[in-house]
Amino acid sequence: YEFTLTVSRGTRRAAYSVLVSISSDEYMPRATITDFDESVKYKPMDGAFTAIYFKATSPDSARTIEQTAWSVGDGQSAGLLGKPSGAPSPMLIDLGKTRPNAVYRLRLTVTDSIGSTSSTVVSLTTNGPPTSGTFAVSPYRGTALTTEFEFLLDGWSDDVDDYPLTYTYSYRQRVSRRGSSRGGGGGTSFADRRAANSALTPLVADQYASSWFVTTLPQANNVNLTCVGRVFDRYLSYAQ
Repeated sequence: YEFTLTVSRGTRRAAYSVLVSISSDEYMPRATITDFDESVKYKPMDGAFTAIYFKATSPDSARTIEQTAWSVGDGQSAGLLGKPSGAPSPMLIDLGKTRPNAVYRLRLTVTDSIGSTSSTVVSLTTNGPPTSGTFAVSPYRGTALTTEFEFLLDGWSDDVDDYPLTYTYSYRQRVSRRGSSRGGGGGTSFADRRAANSALTPLVADQYASSWFVTTLPQANNVNLTCVGRVFDRYLSYAQ
């Protein structure tokens, strides 16, 4: 049987279908997810994994479970699986291979010793960062340690269950190639400059509850400072 859910709004329309197979084998094997929270949003992040615990059983003592196999539906990448498809519980999902704001449907199929099969599907939802906002600093020019600069992260939004939003404010300086190194050379190395240029100096100690912030700024090595504002949701996904 094929069941289709169709959602329409104005001229826009989307549909999703599920195929349900009915077996006459009352002793077909059972595929069961024993521990995984489908209500949680997972953050796409390199080096991070989440685990899906499962079990495969047969109601007929004369049959044994011969195979378990995981697959990723809708043409989504099988690279999500952090272990071989037929590995024992738990199955690991590589969150570094996921995309923000996506839903992945993972199917577990169980086969017993006479070739009878059954399956179950679990959904994994990933989180995305806040969107649609702006970042402004005013004024654009001033005097180090004297002028008060106003930071404003305005108009950022996210899914209803991703609130509250929090904010951080920081700056980075550009390091020139001039200057003496401790070894007496003619200047800083490219690697040192790159690390320094990418390093952020925080202006607040922790994530801040307000989208508005006022502070003075230090003297810059090359006159200019790059100011950075970040907006975090409750799952710590951020935009900057």
